[in-house]
Amino acid sequence: MEYQNNNGNYDNRNRRKSKKKSLLQSCMYCALFTHSRCSIGNCESGKERQRIPYPREKVTQNNESFSFGPASTAKMITALTVLDYCSPDDEMRVGAEIEMMHDDSSRAWLMKGDTLTVRQLLIALMLPSGNDAAYTLAVNTGKKITGDNGLSNAQSIDVFMDKVNQKAKSLGAENSNFVVPDGYDADGQYTTAYDLAIIAEACLDDPCISDIVATYSSYERWTNGREVTYKNTNELLNPGSKYYRPEVIGLKTGTSSLGGACIVSAAVINGNTYICAVMGSTEDDRFQDSIDIIDAIKNQ
Repeated sequence: MEYQNNNGNYDNRNRRKSKKKSLLQSCMYCALFTHSRCSIGNCESGKERQRIPYPREKVTQNNESFSFGPASTAKMITALTVLDYCSPDDEMRVGAEIEMMHDDSSRAWLMKGDTLTVRQLLIALMLPSGNDAAYTLAVNTGKKITGDNGLSNAQSIDVFMDKVNQKAKSLGAENSNFVVPDGYDADGQYTTAYDLAIIAEACLDDPCISDIVATYSSYERWTNGREVTYKNTNELLNPGSKYYRPEVIGLKTGTSSLGGACIVSAAVINGNTYICAVMGSTEDDRFQDSIDIIDAIKNQ
């Protein structure tokens, strides 16, 4: 179970808190993307990506500009920022930065000394929602941005988060501010359902990220020989779940005190791609809310 203030320790106190609509309110945003949207390329380094512009049509909305803590949905913008500076095939070594995450974080169980590619770290970030992967990616990318391997972990995070917020603004996510790479609740950190949908659009447009977030289960053998299998926290992708929908192609879940239980999902229906962001819900209702929207679109 994912809880971000957090994931893995979703206690009864915070369950009750997330259920209080008067405090968190359910906030949903759904956007229609035409079938002409596509990216040509893949996760391999050296492959060029071609983006084809397409119109964005708003289908439905509810409190789309209401501010919430992003929880682990923030990992979408973390992934996008990493790939602005790193190739998926670049290797990174896990270090003491994983100790920067909170004790109750969701994690991919990285260990100091593990060596793996950026793509493998992105899998660890997006499927089990590893906060440890978020810090390893952020610190290594921050050092690469400056060209200074002597930066402290904290300094590297600051550099990286500056780029994260620049990236968000460049995409059109004007009402968000991200403070930490894992999305863990922090002072001054906030987003909206609308902004998350915009960020999700960019994730779908990236061949590496879109491939990862559409995957339910992933086996990898890392550079240092360690073998891992991760399952996606998104029950809409789980063939064994009552929430499974074959048309769903991602994207990211999250849960926190300030964000409630969240999910940003995407589905391809009749050749069109729909993105839906559900914030301030409960563990189960977030999936059902998404299904209700998917079914409503299919029955139009």
